[in-house]
Amino acid sequence: MFKKNYLYRNLFLMFFWLVLWFAVWIQVKQDLGAENALFHSSGVMLSSILISQLLSDSILPKAIKTQKMKPFVFKAIFFVLILAILIGSVDAYFIIQNQQLSNSDRSMLLFVQSYKAIPSSLLINGTACGIRFYQEHANIQHDHSQLQQNFLESQVKILQDQVNPHFMFNVLNHIHILMKKNVDMADYLLLKFSDILRYQLYECNQPFVLLSRELQYLQNFISIEQLRWGDELTVECNWSQSTEDLHITPLLLICFVENAFKHVARLPDQKGKISLNCVEVGGHLQFQISNSYQDYPQQISPRHSGIGLENVKKRLDLQYEKLYALKIEKQDGNFCVELKIDLNC
Repeated sequence: MFKKNYLYRNLFLMFFWLVLWFAVWIQVKQDLGAENALFHSSGVMLSSILISQLLSDSILPKAIKTQKMKPFVFKAIFFVLILAILIGSVDAYFIIQNQQLSNSDRSMLLFVQSYKAIPSSLLINGTACGIRFYQEHANIQHDHSQLQQNFLESQVKILQDQVNPHFMFNVLNHIHILMKKNVDMADYLLLKFSDILRYQLYECNQPFVLLSRELQYLQNFISIEQLRWGDELTVECNWSQSTEDLHITPLLLICFVENAFKHVARLPDQKGKISLNCVEVGGHLQFQISNSYQDYPQQISPRHSGIGLENVKKRLDLQYEKLYALKIEKQDGNFCVELKIDLNC
């Protein structure tokens, strides 16, 4: 990738300088003739490339990295004047070849031609620095995005490498209780829990996993939660997948499911309710989950759990940019999440 970008950048600069050389040659050809115009334009281009590339390739990147732009402005003005003098010298040389001038007239001619060359020098240096600034900005954006990606991947890795202790202890305690009352149910719960651990610790080491496996992971999690809460909760689920071998980034949906169980309203006089609808058709996944919700005076955040909703949004932005739609809202005492993703990418 680096070699490709480096080659593209050099080809673009070569094309830029070639077009500029041809434009200068055409401009002076009529006055100097084709041969002299060739030497004139070549001299101007060599001076321009030397000065502007030194300014744009060496001084500008350092100024951007150190964020010291004021000293760069003064250096840029100095380089503009230097290039103007070099271009003026080339112009004066070819004018002197056709005229007999005294030393004082030659000095004045050099001053006048250098003064006239300032706009051209400013344009050349400005264009070279503009191109370089755009490239540096693109590199900075790429590095920033890569850092964000690495950060989110590390967060996911942390989530993979650890199990929520509260959840784990509750499940193990529930299994312990069931071992004395219902061995078959305890065995069923243990199998579900072991499948969750296996998936979370060993199968999520890739950027993408099978959608069917991710949904099975969610179903196992919900089954355990249903057994734990028993009659205190009503859970309604609808699962549908029409496309095989479809992949999704791992552990993307679990945050919404965890939050639904964590923040569902379980009042003494009524059952809590969670509704989930997960449908995939033609590579388009529609995930909807809602839970009964009750505002409490000291409740801080109804949607802060696991790697956090903000990190989920960042993962969606990085991995499914412009391919997803996320809506979170409260409706009639329910907290609702709706996520649509195009998994055909």
